[in-house]
Amino acid sequence: MSTSAINCRHCGTPVPSAIADSGFCCTGCAYVFELLHEQGFERFYDLRAGQELSPVSPQSLRNRDYEWLSTLAKEAEAQTCAGKPAELDLAIQGLSCVGCVWLIEKVFQQTQGSARIAIQAQRGELHLAWMPGVFDIAAFAQQLQRFGYLIGKVGDAKQSSGIDPIMRRVGLCGAFALNGMAFTLPSYLGMSPDFMFASWFDLIAACSATLALIVGGSYFAERSYLALKRGVLHMDTPITLGIGAAWIGSMIGWVTGVASLKYFDFVGIFIFLMLAGRYMQQSAVDRNRRRLLQSASVPETVRRLNAFGKVADIALSEIAKDDVLQLLQGEVCPVSAQLQSESASLSLEWINGESAAAQRTKGQALPSGALNIGTGTVEVVAMESWKESLLQRLISSKETAYEISPFVAGLLRWYLSIVVLIGIAGAVTWYTTGHELAKALQVMISVFVVSCPCALGVAAPFTDDLAATRMQRLGVFVRSNFLWQRLAHVRKIIFDKTGTLTLENPVLNNPEALEPLTNGQREALRRLVGCNLHPVSRSLFDALGPCVTKLDLPENSVEEVIGQGLRYTDDAGDVYAIGRAGWCSASTEEGDAIFTVNGRSLASFRFADSLRPETLSAFAELRQKHLDLYLLSGDRREKVLNTAQELGIPASNWKAEMTPDQKAQTVAALNHQDTLYIGDGANDSLAFESALCSGSPVTGRNFLEHKADFYFLGNSLRFVPTLLEVAAKRRQAVRWVFSFALVYNMSAVALSLAGHMSPLLAAILMPLSSIVTLGIARAVFGRFGSCRPATQDARSTPQGMHGQAKPIPV
Repeated sequence: MSTSAINCRHCGTPVPSAIADSGFCCTGCAYVFELLHEQGFERFYDLRAGQELSPVSPQSLRNRDYEWLSTLAKEAEAQTCAGKPAELDLAIQGLSCVGCVWLIEKVFQQTQGSARIAIQAQRGELHLAWMPGVFDIAAFAQQLQRFGYLIGKVGDAKQSSGIDPIMRRVGLCGAFALNGMAFTLPSYLGMSPDFMFASWFDLIAACSATLALIVGGSYFAERSYLALKRGVLHMDTPITLGIGAAWIGSMIGWVTGVASLKYFDFVGIFIFLMLAGRYMQQSAVDRNRRRLLQSASVPETVRRLNAFGKVADIALSEIAKDDVLQLLQGEVCPVSAQLQSESASLSLEWINGESAAAQRTKGQALPSGALNIGTGTVEVVAMESWKESLLQRLISSKETAYEISPFVAGLLRWYLSIVVLIGIAGAVTWYTTGHELAKALQVMISVFVVSCPCALGVAAPFTDDLAATRMQRLGVFVRSNFLWQRLAHVRKIIFDKTGTLTLENPVLNNPEALEPLTNGQREALRRLVGCNLHPVSRSLFDALGPCVTKLDLPENSVEEVIGQGLRYTDDAGDVYAIGRAGWCSASTEEGDAIFTVNGRSLASFRFADSLRPETLSAFAELRQKHLDLYLLSGDRREKVLNTAQELGIPASNWKAEMTPDQKAQTVAALNHQDTLYIGDGANDSLAFESALCSGSPVTGRNFLEHKADFYFLGNSLRFVPTLLEVAAKRRQAVRWVFSFALVYNMSAVALSLAGHMSPLLAAILMPLSSIVTLGIARAVFGRFGSCRPATQDARSTPQGMHGQAKPIPV
């Protein structure tokens, strides 16, 4: 398969081969590229310095409601003294590099009434200060949105994995370690115990080690204790053992005056290095979690009408049977309900994967999770309470906890047992052969100290960081600390269809139909489709993205005729419409959607579901790795069959028209701790819990990216084979590190048993071994090279899977 070296002119990611001539990976990037040059912000690309950015989703450029932001701003202004600037903290999505920070600051400075701005790129937050009554914060947010940045409530970004407390612990323990080293070093350099300040030096070193134990050691001790309560061993257990042994021995040595037992500097350094490794492991995961604003697909409240026709916001938990609810455009029906409005246009793809829009008339039933994609508000009567609804089950389901594998648990159990036995045996041997008790204790404590997995505690997180960095180049972001361990066991990959294997929106098959349209006609078409969530409207909006020069929409004057199309009248009295053939035009022109003005046809558009770019080549590579591939979908059988045939998936490995429960049951039957599930809809939520690991594309309309072990941006699946290759390379690096650690520990234990392991030698060997393991891990990944760019799709029918994969259980 040949590769393409063309990268997107805006974000720098590989351009899918099908649109390589455009120079952009998506229409969103093309639009932002044009806008940056139009407004004189070309320096953004100089500051980017060749770094790859996240592709700009065209859907992120759609009109958004910022009424909540204006309300927050008014509240902030009300609490501000006269003449003083108002202040507000907000979350921001889309930050990738220093160029992003520069661009946002420039946009802010050019907004009238701006005072100051502070951007926390790592936290995905910004602090704004502005002059009340002058600064339009909603207009500022809309301007940022034009460049692909989304503003949200700061609470939405608080999905921390506990990284902030770890960072504080690292800082404090680093100070304690330096302090302990500074006041221990004189004794290594020959300071006499009779020196007048020697006792003070010991006291300060002891206090530093004790504070490090309390601040940092407690982190590992607590995790070890919780694991032992559940009857399992954790990697933090030997760390806790080493820290505890070193501190206890040091306190005994300090009290008794035995210098060979004082490991105060070791305690501080060891805790600092272990915490630094843990911070490295979790910081990338935490950043990736903060990159996305909290999903707004399911609102926290819903509007309920009382007997007098008044509307009140109530919590979802308060919904009861027979309540009359109002659903605005783009809102989800939280419970099964009966339509009370005359008609409604709905999307069911979030629940059953059916990509085509559905129409309902008064009296018909709406399933829980149906999305109102019409232009107006609809009223429904609840047929069940929130607790009984399917949607409640889906969004309340919890992420599956990763338990340590039986092999690792057994290995850890043997390791700890052997270390403890060797330490005790060494002490007994030294004591029974006529040596002092202090010497015997030194041997035992030094065995416990040097056998701690200090190298693995730093190198393993480093390999995770290297692996995550590789995948970020392809727009893949890790959310789980255990993803790489899980991926190493994957032998089956299960895909959802709509929005996962296929593009979220149908593809415009004849984009040349847009070329004859004037700028005014294009703007009219964009006004029609920009306020509607129908799949055809979303597709046309994507195609028009780089063709228009402004994003702001006028007041909503678009009329929807359910099942037919959309129309509106402009200021000149011209009636524009888009809909089914023959609806607003007598023309016999064929097409899936006809764009007209005053009944005269302007363009005819044809659409089709399309696989994501590089899907065929990705499947071919996965088969070469002898992986079993499956397809589960809630879509109609005919559409799933077409996709399965195009991908070469045998009949035994795909299913259609599945409910969320059926998906979950099928995945559970297939899963032998070896399945990866990739899906994007709420109907995949339960299946996520049944699989070993999971991934989701970012569509901006669901919550699974906040639940998946990883999420990906862009419109290509080219990353899937590389993801597994990186996991394999990470596993290889860990094995090399483990081999070195084994040799190091055996040598260090031998020195300890021989009585030659002094606190100074332990303090030198520990960081030195960590540096060596980091070098080993870096060398292994260095041979891996860079991630491959997009590849050409092979158009032949993939082979190598038929007759090998396990059929889907019925």
